[in-house]
Amino acid sequence: MNKLGIAVDVSHSGDRTSLDTVRHSGKPVLITHAGARSVWPTRRMKPDEVIRAVAERGGVIGLEAAPHTTLSPGHPRHSLESVMDHFTYCVDLVGIDHVAFGPDTLFGDHVGLHDVFAAQLSIDGAPHERVPYVDGLENPAECFWNIIGWLVTRGYSDTEIAKAIGGNVMRVLEEVWI
Repeated sequence: MNKLGIAVDVSHSGDRTSLDTVRHSGKPVLITHAGARSVWPTRRMKPDEVIRAVAERGGVIGLEAAPHTTLSPGHPRHSLESVMDHFTYCVDLVGIDHVAFGPDTLFGDHVGLHDVFAAQLSIDGAPHERVPYVDGLENPAECFWNIIGWLVTRGYSDTEIAKAIGGNVMRVLEEVWI
């Protein structure tokens, strides 16, 4: 994949496969849509060891916002705030240069998709309220600006915001594609 300029994404890979992939790849690896297992304990989220390994090799974790994924103890009803709990945790863990957003939401019934593929998605952590969408991130096209507003109100600089909303991913893709 490295020789062909294909970006490697370990979002749906297990922990060992993720670590092996990072170790064997000559280019940075992406986690395009997941969150931190230390924040919400499901197998669908990535452990610190994987997030650190991806960052140490120049990669990025994109934080997911599909319903019933990036929840947090502080915000157990899925919302922009629970997604941003994963963001702040990952920024503290690996730095702003290795964190982005990968909402992984659909127009329509994303929860219906989860219901169909529940056994394969490993969304099994702590009990949580079922919701039809993530409050504040109801769909990707119309609500992404809420992430930017959240970052602005928390004092992130224009440079940091640019990195988080696409710059970090573009940096990795430019390295992979060249």
